[in-house]
Amino acid sequence: MKVSKNVLVIVGVVIVIAVALGAGAFLTNTPQENKVVIHAAYLPAVQSLPLFVAVEQGMFASAGLDVQIERIESPNQIIDSLVSGKMDAGAPSVAAGITAIVEAKNPGALKIYSLTCGTIGVLNDELIVAKDSNIQTISDLRGKKLGHIPGVQFQTMAKKVLAVNGVNPADVTLIELAIPTQLTSISSGAVDAVLTLEPNSTLGEFKGVSRLLVANPMVKSVADPWCGAAGVVSAEFVKNHPIEAQKFIKVMGEAIAEIDSNALTRAYLVSYLKVPEAVAKATPMPIMVAGRDVNSTFIDAYQKFVNVFEEYKVIDKAPDVSKLFVK
Repeated sequence: MKVSKNVLVIVGVVIVIAVALGAGAFLTNTPQENKVVIHAAYLPAVQSLPLFVAVEQGMFASAGLDVQIERIESPNQIIDSLVSGKMDAGAPSVAAGITAIVEAKNPGALKIYSLTCGTIGVLNDELIVAKDSNIQTISDLRGKKLGHIPGVQFQTMAKKVLAVNGVNPADVTLIELAIPTQLTSISSGAVDAVLTLEPNSTLGEFKGVSRLLVANPMVKSVADPWCGAAGVVSAEFVKNHPIEAQKFIKVMGEAIAEIDSNALTRAYLVSYLKVPEAVAKATPMPIMVAGRDVNSTFIDAYQKFVNVFEEYKVIDKAPDVSKLFVK
């Protein structure tokens, strides 16, 4: 049977189109299907700034990474999300103490790529009270209500700070308060004082609702430097996606270096933490140390901090924190 030239031409055109569409679909979909999406959590505190910098300055994109970030209000919830696999990584605001607690109970589940610390002269943690409060010293907290960031880390640190300053923790009511609710709780009288992180102290003074009672209470009562936060990745993420994990850690190190050299990066606190520009500019920066720069001074201080959880029976035995760092 003869087939007309017109039919052959039509069939040829259809085949060419089909092949082109198929190739286009392959080129379009295959990379997308293989693309690793990294889920990273952050606490609404100044320690999360490196993550904001990496996103806003396109550092992740330049490294070929697709990073989706999520704000989580509680340190415990960030740790839970990392252990469960819901999150792959955390900004340098992950509770370093709770990370060590996980190590004691589930060795190797989490790995640290940076530390965030405070020391005398470098503000990191604060004890604040209402602006018109008559509380002048930690001793005055007997019989009062002390708010703190949710989770076992700040609860335990609050007990330690009180005890070191001669106050029986049993004589103080400890109340968990998410960071965004702390200033409201102080101004309303729901609590008498709050153990907190920046930018809350700076924001409270800016609004005229709070004043600083003690700068760096954990540095003075627990360890100097006090490395209360860390950049953390899950061991599963490192194991399953080693290249992406390595790139993520490298980018975060670059973001930390950018913050050290460029004060303008504080501007990102305005949109991410919802603070006025004046507060962002005035907010003090903690010490942020990428893993490669963590020396014995930081390790020893971190160990001293973690030993407090053993002292207060949170864990049976404090782990060797030097084993927590990603290789």
